[in-house]
Amino acid sequence: MNPTKSSPSRLPAFVAGLVIGGLIAYGAVVYLSSRSPALPGEVNEVTTGEKDAQPTVLYWYDPMYPGVHFDKPGKSPFMDMDLVPRYASDASSGGGVVIDPIQVQNLGVKIAVAQKGRLNEIREFSANVDFNRYQEARVQSRAEGFVSSVQSLAVGDPVALGQQIATVTVPAWASDQSEYLLLKTQRADSRLIGGVREKLRLSGMPEEMLSEVDKTGKVQTTLSITSPVAGVITSLAVYPGMNIDKNSVLAVVQGFDPIWVTAEVPQKDLRLVQGARLRVTAASWPERVFEVTEQTLLPKANSQTRTIPLRLTVPNDQGLLRPGLTATVRLRKAGEESILIPTQSLIDLGEEVRVITRLADGTFLPKNVRVIGSSRGQTAIAEGLEAGEEVVVSGLFLIDSEANLAGALERLKKPTPEITSSQDHSSHTTQGTQGTEGSQSTQGSQGSQSTPGTEGT
Repeated sequence: MNPTKSSPSRLPAFVAGLVIGGLIAYGAVVYLSSRSPALPGEVNEVTTGEKDAQPTVLYWYDPMYPGVHFDKPGKSPFMDMDLVPRYASDASSGGGVVIDPIQVQNLGVKIAVAQKGRLNEIREFSANVDFNRYQEARVQSRAEGFVSSVQSLAVGDPVALGQQIATVTVPAWASDQSEYLLLKTQRADSRLIGGVREKLRLSGMPEEMLSEVDKTGKVQTTLSITSPVAGVITSLAVYPGMNIDKNSVLAVVQGFDPIWVTAEVPQKDLRLVQGARLRVTAASWPERVFEVTEQTLLPKANSQTRTIPLRLTVPNDQGLLRPGLTATVRLRKAGEESILIPTQSLIDLGEEVRVITRLADGTFLPKNVRVIGSSRGQTAIAEGLEAGEEVVVSGLFLIDSEANLAGALERLKKPTPEITSSQDHSSHTTQGTQGTEGSQSTQGSQGSQSTPGTEGT
């Protein structure tokens, strides 16, 4: 057989063998590499179990409109920002809302601890200084006669206790006193003398004048009209030479030691008056604090202002408080033991009041509370909080916008609904719309709580 004729027939078989051998070698390399551990810098394919360990995304949302849900990530249609995923683990964290700690720090969130204590409620009421009506004196002569002289006095002038206002001559006393002196000179029966003396006393003659008759043995017909109290003349109706009878009111004197200070108390603060400590200050004497010796809550309310007059009796021996001036009544009372938190941490929604608490795992949870009262930046809580719980003091609005607290409250009542529809990403199909209204209502509540109510106290 000729060798030169057999070589071309073997060439195709040789090439085919090389190709088959290369394919077998490549398959072996791929198989062995998939079975061997990854070298440093290399990453193996994620297994099915590892895929299951990835957090489940419930929906995507805009932090500024947390109630509007989207089924796919992308740009927010409301703000120039990316949508944020909400994971199933967030909704199952005991009702709390998970917020990135870095974002919490950026929001400037401040935390306070609820503590047991007594709220010192302090109130200040505007008041008016007035005369002490219990010391109003109407000056009369108690006998018929005529005015001999009048002191230089006018309405508004102050008078001291016993200061003379006028002198009155009583002619009728002359005959009665003469009879009395005659009986004494004749040493008449003591019972007869005593009866005439009593008649003089009942006719309006003061005891001092009778003593002067006994001492001098002379008739006394000039009566000195004096002020029975220290105060101010508010009425003066006496002139020299005028005739008077026993019913004539010659002057009216108003006392002002002690003086009255009357404040108008709102009906919501009536509960604080009983047993409270009260102090009075006046702009005319800013360095002085006037003590209260007696307080009376008057029974009739003012129908126009719906306030109740509180009348205080204040010593005024130096005459520093003058009728017609204004004053300030400061009320201070320690309440019952309760839970105290900063007033700034409240979110007042009108129908309910809530706070944001931070749980032990770092999540945030809103709670409804019942408020007793507020004063000087502190608020007493009756229900809804326990001592030692942490409440958010600042950053309330931002946390509310980020976490949709209204939705968190609802999650406490019912399970979070699952997303069952998947729409085209470009349309950003929403899963709920209630968050916009909830966010707006929270903004309003945050704005209202920035102006305390306490003193407020």
